[in-house]
Amino acid sequence: MTPLRSIGSVELAGLYVIIYDSVLKDFAIAVSWYEECIRREWGVVKNMDRDERKIKLTRDDGCWWVPIDNLLQVERV
Repeated sequence: MTPLRSIGSVELAGLYVIIYDSVLKDFAIAVSWYEECIRREWGVVKNMDRDERKIKLTRDDGCWWVPIDNLLQVERV
C-alpha cells in the first residue's frame, strides 16, 4: 500500500483559507480526506467543531463530519 502524502504547513494554511471562505461566503467546495479509504464529497461548510477538529460539509442529500487532520485536498467548485 502506498503511504498518503503529508500536507505541509503552507499547503494546509491554503486549505484552511478555502474552508473559511466556504463558511463566510456560503459557496461549495470539494473535499478529499482519508477515512479507512479516500473519500471525496462536495458541499458547503456549515459548522466547525474545534474541539473534535472536524468540519461539517453539507448539501441537500446529506452531510459529513470531516476530520481536519485527515484532509488530503480542498478545492473550490
